[in-house]
Amino acid sequence: MIKGKSALIRPYRGKPTIFIDEQPYAPQIYALTHVYGGRWSWEEVPARNLKNFGDIGFRLFQVDLWFEDIWPGQEDRLDLTKAQKQVDGVLQACPGANVFIRLHINPPCWWLQQHPEEAVQYADGPIEDRPYGPPFNLEDGDNERSFRVSLASEKWKEIAGEKLIEFCQRFSEMEQAASVVGVHIACGIYGEWHYWGFIKHDPDCGKAMTQKFRAWLQEKYKTDANLHQAWKNHKWTLDTATVPDSDERNFTADGIFRLGEEEQRVIDYFACQQEVMVEDIEYFSALAKKHWPRSLIVGVFYGYFHMTFSRQATGGHLLTERILDCPTVDYLAAPQSYWEASRALGGSGHSRGIVESVLGHGKLWIDEVDNGYLQDLKVIDFVRSGRLGDPQYKAILQRSVLYPFMRNAGFWYYDFGPHRSSGWWDSPVYLKAIQGIKKLGDRLLQENITSAADVLYVWDDQVFYYIKNGWTPVSEDQIDQALEEALHSGAVGDHIYFFDLDRIDLEPYRVIVFMNTYMMTKEERAFIQDKIAQGQRTLLWNYLPGYSNGRHNSFDHVANLTGMRIKPLEMKQPPVVKIFESGFTYGFKDAVQPMAVIDDPAVETLGELVESGQTVVARRRFRDYISVYSTLPLHGSDVFRSIYREAGCHIYNDENDFTYANSALLMLHSAKGGKRTLRLGNGKSVSVTLEPASTALFDAETGVPV
Repeated sequence: MIKGKSALIRPYRGKPTIFIDEQPYAPQIYALTHVYGGRWSWEEVPARNLKNFGDIGFRLFQVDLWFEDIWPGQEDRLDLTKAQKQVDGVLQACPGANVFIRLHINPPCWWLQQHPEEAVQYADGPIEDRPYGPPFNLEDGDNERSFRVSLASEKWKEIAGEKLIEFCQRFSEMEQAASVVGVHIACGIYGEWHYWGFIKHDPDCGKAMTQKFRAWLQEKYKTDANLHQAWKNHKWTLDTATVPDSDERNFTADGIFRLGEEEQRVIDYFACQQEVMVEDIEYFSALAKKHWPRSLIVGVFYGYFHMTFSRQATGGHLLTERILDCPTVDYLAAPQSYWEASRALGGSGHSRGIVESVLGHGKLWIDEVDNGYLQDLKVIDFVRSGRLGDPQYKAILQRSVLYPFMRNAGFWYYDFGPHRSSGWWDSPVYLKAIQGIKKLGDRLLQENITSAADVLYVWDDQVFYYIKNGWTPVSEDQIDQALEEALHSGAVGDHIYFFDLDRIDLEPYRVIVFMNTYMMTKEERAFIQDKIAQGQRTLLWNYLPGYSNGRHNSFDHVANLTGMRIKPLEMKQPPVVKIFESGFTYGFKDAVQPMAVIDDPAVETLGELVESGQTVVARRRFRDYISVYSTLPLHGSDVFRSIYREAGCHIYNDENDFTYANSALLMLHSAKGGKRTLRLGNGKSVSVTLEPASTALFDAETGVPV
């Protein structure tokens, strides 16, 4: 039996950490792409990039592998030659490397052609006839109405499970597998466990999903009578229920909200589809753990929250709590947000996931850094020569990796560059910066790093069952735009899911921001009022908190929760809000419904509708806490800063740079640069001058540049 490496994730110095043969590793990884021309480790350009990263100290690498690559048509056994060559290529470039394999468990095209009844079907149109295979990447078309397996297919699940077992049992005994420390289970769009075609299309109404939906309903409702009562309709039985069509899925009876009592059929379908994806992850991750003969790290793409194209119910990840409780998943991963303002120079580059919740459950969070395309291609030749760098992209690169690392998370560089003849980071300028961050990360691994946050952002994934599954005037508004603005307030925040609110220590937080908690049960509202609304902290409410209880929608729920009297407002034009203190105004792209205004003489008005002068942002002080409520999504970095400062939060920086701090470091990422006065957590003030297009790092105690 081959003696391979043993790998796991366990706590170390207060953070989830990769351990390989009992040695802790900072979670900094270099990954090749899946794209033709850049994915094979033994080819010239990928091999050069692997060596580049090995030479500057990297020992963690990831490569892609598909069942399509190792499961020849009509063959009973896998051909593991390419799996061996993938690992060999990494080891030749970097002897002593530790390898993660991103294993795509999609069935090969030849298998699906033999079993077309197992394919996904789309409610908004037929499967499109499009080419598959070279010169097209294996993922090309994932986001269209392409010929793909239904994630509800039991036949695929069974055969893919058998092949995963075979892969683990046979490959683990090959020489190359001695260096394999992890398997990343991938399927769905781009391997990221989104349902096929979800951004533009409505899957899945095929045979496999229909059978699964009926079985799911049988388990939930037991009898036809219960189903009829829940659906308010006698048209279907447990044996004849069908998947909702596109019109029904995309209809909402109450503005952007569903009426749970009337639209339970659609809610049930989305819940079933979400469970299908999670059951697949649980099944395959358990097989990998069980059949790899040594301790193995298993991870998945899951927990995407931000920038999910306003289609969360169809293709987002709404059962993150279940994955966080899954013992066979060690880490969750996602690319950083694709929201343009976040990704660009001056933006935060924030994670797609709710990082502090993931870490709090003992899982590692890994950001995928895949923004190398932001380089100015005109200067690439100079960059390679070392005579000139792209300072804008260098600053973006530094920000993109420092932010997750400062949060006790990890990251990998996912290099799409080689398929264009060079690596994205194949430059002395970038490699030097990456090497510096690598050394800093290795040093900080040995320290107990804690958050400096006194703002807590609370996000809810369950609400997406109860709101429109598509674009609305507020769908991207809070999730992406408002968040980016808040991250430039100069205050530091942690982020958790609503389901974790009752399990964390709230003592450090002066403000709790309920960003999108529009659905709450009676018990959840009572918990907030009894346990959260105290300690003289400020509760900041956004839009219509608690408006739905899952069955009914009510403005009374909102009023009782916020402590302010409100009344509904029918407004056919896009509203415009003016904030009194700063004179800042902002508007929306379309009319917002449902909508309310504050009608309460006990409040302090902070903002009003430009059109009518009616109050939409207000503060009310209670004996034990302060309530700040915005009946429309709140905007403006200066606005957030003012509320946070009034609540007693520490403001590190009054300018609108992206600012983040922990117990050891303070980071500023700035597009324009200029003079700044930094207020450290210990009360000391430091004057600095930031270069334009820069990411600056300071010691959190002294303010000395790091």
